[in-house]
Amino acid sequence: MDIDEQTSVQDAIVRHDGTASFRGFPVEHREVKVAGRSLVIASMRDATHLLDEPDFAKRFLEADMAPYGVELWPAAIMLAEYITKSDPEPHRALEIGCGLGLVSIVVDRLGWSVMAGDHEPTARTFARHNAQQNNAEHIEFIELDWNHPPGNVRFSRILGADILYQLSNHAPILKCLDRLLECDGVALIADPNRGVADCFAESAASAGFQAATYSAAAYGPSSRLVEGRIFRVYRPEST
Repeated sequence: MDIDEQTSVQDAIVRHDGTASFRGFPVEHREVKVAGRSLVIASMRDATHLLDEPDFAKRFLEADMAPYGVELWPAAIMLAEYITKSDPEPHRALEIGCGLGLVSIVVDRLGWSVMAGDHEPTARTFARHNAQQNNAEHIEFIELDWNHPPGNVRFSRILGADILYQLSNHAPILKCLDRLLECDGVALIADPNRGVADCFAESAASAGFQAATYSAAAYGPSSRLVEGRIFRVYRPEST
């Protein structure tokens, strides 16, 4: 787990004459409401543009991933709403796959001590920018690969939004929870009812956890209501 470095000039989000861009590609700033409070969240207008950049394309190809982290996903809003209404008391938390940083910004506003982790530096650039825009001053941004979690720190809450989109992610995510979650801690993972995540509760049980599931919903960037679920994952002895 490495503390993130400051964004380079080349990889900064630039605002000029009322527009914003990242490496020359359009960036949108949207108003997002969570529990009645407004945030302004920057995201790529079309994240696939990054694949036109040779260094980005090489990095994504080597990691066998697409630039999902710089888009706004409804599951992040679902999770932020759930926490605000059902688990608002402050915790020491880690968000894995933080993407644009929306969830970390919301819990920072609730007074939590939060680290926002993502393996992809572009996502961390956007997350840091969004934190600054929303006066979330206490978030610690870190490089975090859930395939290789550190073993020297634990958290009472681990958060993740729309991170179960590939079946191959489930085992390393559960390993990450086992390594980083306090004995009586809870992981909260939001998922927009992806079929690939239907087996996650069973996989969690096989890894020594229990997973309760709660219905959730949020409006996405297109103003379409997206239904989903929150997995509340914990060790049986913590109940």
